[in-house]
Parts: sequence; structure tokens; C-alpha cells
Amino acid sequence: MSSFAYVSGKIETKNGQCMVDNQIVECPNRSLFGGKTESGTKLDLLPSGFIPDTRNDPLFYGLFVAVILIFALLALFKTKIFDKTLGEYLKPIWYYVVICLSVVAWQYLFGIDDGNTLSLRISQWIWELAIALSVIQLVRKNDFGWGNVFFSGILYSLIIHGTKILIRYLFYDKTLLYVLDRLLYGSLLVMVITCGIGFATILITRSKRNVSEVSPK
Repeated sequence: MSSFAYVSGKIETKNGQCMVDNQIVECPNRSLFGGKTESGTKLDLLPSGFIPDTRNDPLFYGLFVAVILIFALLALFKTKIFDKTLGEYLKPIWYYVVICLSVVAWQYLFGIDDGNTLSLRISQWIWELAIALSVIQLVRKNDFGWGNVFFSGILYSLIIHGTKILIRYLFYDKTLLYVLDRLLYGSLLVMVITCGIGFATILITRSKRNVSEVSPK
């Protein structure tokens, strides 16, 4: 008959196992599907075995170059997506993009090594706020519609979390399964912020515009 003992203390991860002091304990389940990598790292969205939990440099770098090439061609030929070019998406909010990338750089250069979870949380709030403010600006000043807001979310997802998974893959020896899970989970958060704030701003802006149009002069 199995027995379980309650162990009190801070849970730390060592060699893919969760430990309190020197005792191995059950890792908290943060995954929606209960997935984890072969090293024991919990996944947030993907189940175990969704793709091979290995590194594949040709595939990773091939996909990375393909994404860069696609967006370079979109910019070069000024291809319109939802009636706006890539420059029209990024130029009005370039400083918000710089803020987000600066925060990501700080997180990996100083935040993780510092081990201060509060400072890491605050840094995440900063880029979340930058996204929200930039989307509000795009809707109010640049006449962005539903499709434009949605594509802005995709751009932010690739810029922020694409950078993060590149760092994780290059410098932290993470597997394809892990970085894909982080990309999807992080992008989901970005899309919720972008579309939630953006769509709400569109509704408010258009309702005010309609009221002003029907109001007697």
C-alpha cells in the first residue's frame, strides 16, 4: 500500500526533478494537458509526445530563416495585409516594439540570473502594458480594424516570443517540444491582450463616432 507524506518548503527543480531540500516531491502541474518533456520540465499547453522531444538544428534554423524571409519579402514588396503594409503596422509603434525587446533582453541578461520573481513579473507587466498602449494607439490614430488588430497580435507574438524561443534554443539547449510549447503559450497571452484591448477600443471608438454623427449640430 502506498503512503504519502506532506513535505513543507520551497520547491526547486534539480536535474529535471522537483525537490524540497533533499527530498524528491511531485512537481506542481502547470500544464493544461499534463505534458512534460523527457527531462521532467512541465509544459503549459502541449501534451508529452506531441512532437519528438529532441533538438533539430536544421529544422529550427530552417523555420527561423523562412519566417525572416517571408516578412522581408512582405516589407520589400509592400504587400498589404488587411489593407495595410508591414511598415504601416510597425512604424507608428516602433518605440513600443523596442521597449518589448529591451525588456526581453533584460529578462535573460539579468532577470533570470538574479532570481527575483517579482522583478521578472514586473518586467512582464511592462511589455504587456506596451502592447496594450500600442494597440490602442493603432486603433485610435491609425484607423486599425478587426483584421489589423488580429495581425498586430501575430506580429507581436513573433517579435517577443520568437526572440525568447531563439534565446532558449541557442543558449539554454532547449528542445523543439519545449520551445514550441513556450511559443504557443506566450503567443496565446499576447493574442488575448492584443485582441481584447484592440477589439474593445474599436467598439468604443466606433460607438463614439456613431453618436457624434447622429447628434444634432
